[in-house]
Amino acid sequence: MTHISIRDLQKISGEAIGALPGPTPVKSGERTVGLLIPLKSADPDRLAAVLKRATVLAKGRDVRADDAALAPFGDVDPVDWSVAAVNALTGKPGKPRKAKP
Repeated sequence: MTHISIRDLQKISGEAIGALPGPTPVKSGERTVGLLIPLKSADPDRLAAVLKRATVLAKGRDVRADDAALAPFGDVDPVDWSVAAVNALTGKPGKPRKAKP
């Protein structure tokens, strides 16, 4: 599919959107008015590994120094990317973890 028309967009299912091969232009006549990007689920094992690595790396960070370094760029992504926040965003509740002795 090279593009989707505005009219077709009203009729397409979520499953059909997920099956798109990648970003697909949304057109009104000949004019492109948007871009439909199917969101794919991440591999849970790969995501867990990335989150674990990020958690380890974050422990060595100085939050105040990071904020000071980013201040010249203006507002920076304020999102909490903790494991709990990512699990809440993906709609997948995390497994309760046992406390380490």
